Amino acid sequence: MANRGDDLVLAGAPPTRPTPSSSPFNVHHRSTVFILAVDLVLLGYGAIALATMFNTDLGMSGSVVLAVVFGSVWAGYRRRKPWAYWPAVAAMSLTFLFFMALVLLYFWSGLRGDMLNLVLAFLMLWAAVGTIRRVRVHLLPTYRAAYAEKPIDMEASLEPGEMLAACPHCLAVLAIRPEALSGEDRCPHCDGALVSPDMVARHDEEA
Repeated sequence: MANRGDDLVLAGAPPTRPTPSSSPFNVHHRSTVFILAVDLVLLGYGAIALATMFNTDLGMSGSVVLAVVFGSVWAGYRRRKPWAYWPAVAAMSLTFLFFMALVLLYFWSGLRGDMLNLVLAFLMLWAAVGTIRRVRVHLLPTYRAAYAEKPIDMEASLEPGEMLAACPHCLAVLAIRPEALSGEDRCPHCDGALVSPDMVARHDEEA
């Protein structure tokens, strides 16, 4: 049985057969590989900063070990190794907490008169929201199955007239009725619009 993650179509898009490299999972995975690299660099910087704050010197050996561990997690996730899945999720979760700590620090400084820090607090909040959304996607059983290239049969529970589609924002797999979708329908996982404004406008022109 083929991987269901490669057969999904975005809600509101024509049901063309996607190539393996352009499937919703692969597109999301490629972007997450880059984000994970940035997150690991930030965590490495944060670890060094904390060590300095507590007057602890990691030394050359400690820095090398940290770089090897983080590099192994990134390489393993990039190659879709099963062992690297949850360490990558943990790294993104820690980065979310790191961003939220910066939000509080910048916001507190902004309230004391530094307007630039208020802008930085907003940027850190935006980064935190994007990070936690990626973490939530990794908690979906269908995403884990696609990562592990394991088949998952979700069509057995579909009712007549329903089909499977991936949310264009968080890639959560949903059972939808295409003819009943409208511009007001939202994803129950991320609250994103299931039908793009362009598709709604095109439908209104054709109506």
